[in-house]
Amino acid sequence: MDEAKAPGDYSDLKALFFNGTLKRSPEVSNTEGLIRVSRLIMEKQGVSTRVIRTVDHDNASSVYPDMRSHLLCQ
Repeated sequence: MDEAKAPGDYSDLKALFFNGTLKRSPEVSNTEGLIRVSRLIMEKQGVSTRVIRTVDHDNASSVYPDMRSHLLCQ
């Protein structure tokens, strides 16, 4: 007879979601809704999650050998 195995312990895992929406907070993001589904599944399994909405941060938008001189905020 096969015995059911206890579910794994994932409490030591962390998941980071990058939301690539073009809408700044607090505007509604459809991408956020899709992330929420996956995030809830992971959190139910004990995984710690975090979402970063990239449009809300200063990110260099191209590729150069030294990106520090190409930040949008300068």
